[in-house]
Amino acid sequence: MEPIKPGEGTPRTLETDYLIIGAGAMGMAFADVVFHEQPSAEIILVDRRARPGGHWNDAYPYVALHQPAAFYGLNSARLGTGGRDLASGPEIVGYYHRALQRMLASGRVRFMAQYEHHGDGRLESLLDAGGACQVAIRERLVDAGHMTVKVPATHRPRYAVADGMTIVPPNRLAQLKTPWERYTVIGAGKTGMDAILFLLAQGVSARRICWIVPNEAWLWNRDFIQPGLALDMFLGQLQAVADHRGDPDRIFPALEAQGSILRIDQTVQPVKWRCATVDPAEVAALRTVENVIRLGRVHRITESELQLEQGSVPTDAATLHVDCTADGLAKLPPRPLFEPGRITLQSLFMCQQVLSAAIIGRMSQLKLDDDALNALVQVIPHPEFKEDLVPALLTSVDNLLQLTPKMPFWLRGARLNFMHHESVWRYLAGAVKARSRLNQARRSMAS
Repeated sequence: MEPIKPGEGTPRTLETDYLIIGAGAMGMAFADVVFHEQPSAEIILVDRRARPGGHWNDAYPYVALHQPAAFYGLNSARLGTGGRDLASGPEIVGYYHRALQRMLASGRVRFMAQYEHHGDGRLESLLDAGGACQVAIRERLVDAGHMTVKVPATHRPRYAVADGMTIVPPNRLAQLKTPWERYTVIGAGKTGMDAILFLLAQGVSARRICWIVPNEAWLWNRDFIQPGLALDMFLGQLQAVADHRGDPDRIFPALEAQGSILRIDQTVQPVKWRCATVDPAEVAALRTVENVIRLGRVHRITESELQLEQGSVPTDAATLHVDCTADGLAKLPPRPLFEPGRITLQSLFMCQQVLSAAIIGRMSQLKLDDDALNALVQVIPHPEFKEDLVPALLTSVDNLLQLTPKMPFWLRGARLNFMHHESVWRYLAGAVKARSRLNQARRSMAS
């Protein structure tokens, strides 16, 4: 693949084996597998941003992984220092930059930065009005943006804000030069939690913080999602499903009693489950914020009040409103993974998008037609409500068991697979237990 020389512009026509739309975490995970396992394959990566890494380029500067770096990133390259390490946003951006440079050096990969795909292989530059080109695809177009992560920095609030009232994304908290009288954090997801934890870590009194929580969520305890421990945690979840016949109103309290699941307010029954992951110390810090408003979503911010679905609370111009309401990973209807000339990257394991993308990269090399590939696994929409836990968990285990005969050694060696970090004996024993508990759970739910 000939490189583009400075000043020459983009060729009018290009040719490649794989045209990957989106150089975020999923697109890079897929590209990494194809790059390393198909030594002659040519790849064009396309992204609206100037660098790979997707939403990590736009995230707030104090962001970090909420699950260990040991099973995030690319199969071919270690991220972080191992163990419990949670790589920071800047570390992750640098990690993807270095990975892309290694790919580019091969001459088999081209990165079309700040380009958009307009269908059928047509690319248009966001910088050069004459920079359109047509890509001929020999193998597949890969849609790596189907599960696009939305962050507050790139998505405006969906409610009206009166003139004179200040609202900022969480990114701006790290840039403040003067204190505010009060801080109102809008949003109960992981971004909202991170914003509050940042304020508390910078010495802001919990009394100055108001937290708008439209819905309470169950949370994963990070202490249980660790290399060498995650397998037992998932087996425990399977057993809870079996013991309680798939009833989420009994499963979650049982898991909470075991310690693997947490909630911030023990007097409130959570309705959400989105895999947000925290540790007990973070939960303790979040509990110090006592001014928690549970009146639904914000509809409008006026000069004197926040108007919500179920009421209103006072505010004023001396309050900094921090918008954390971007939907992150939305729950989308599944579409076929494999279609003629096309792959759409989606989750095959609950809340494990990069592992899923890497596995799809490996699946693309199996000598199976599209119908057989699609029949091998089921797509798992990103969970949103507590009722989503059981189908997402059972389908995750079923997918793993279906894939194992097709790629046993690959799965065992995949660093993105949390079971990779187990001993061989525990890995094999865990697979046997998973199949047994999956069958037990299905029997109990059918009875």
